[in-house]
Amino acid sequence: MYTYNIFNDMIKLRTVFDDFFEHKTGYESSREFPPVQIREADDRITIHALVPGITSGNIDIQLVDDNIVISGSKKEDYENQQYIRKERLFGEFKKSIKLPYRVKHDEIKADLANGVLTINLTKSEDAKPKKIEIN
Repeated sequence: MYTYNIFNDMIKLRTVFDDFFEHKTGYESSREFPPVQIREADDRITIHALVPGITSGNIDIQLVDDNIVISGSKKEDYENQQYIRKERLFGEFKKSIKLPYRVKHDEIKADLANGVLTINLTKSEDAKPKKIEIN
């Protein structure tokens, strides 16, 4: 014989509420956006960020101290209709990338092609190792 226990229903209800309020909208619900690959070669750093469907006018790149900050927004491109499944994410995003050394401010270049944002940075002269002569 099954005995009804009101506390079991209360725990289930709390789980439903917790799941609802913990669900994040926008890019926070998945991994950090945009996903990046960072390469270092000689005195250069190249950052490739995947930003499909986002135009250059909706992306902002800033050098803040020793960090590159990529922020922007991806606008919804579909109508409010009944969908069977929606997995694409929209909304505001912001990602800060700590650089391993100071870079030349006037030599930062960024390009956007085929949904890939490429940022090229050059190590500043004062961040390069200097040989010290012994007297």
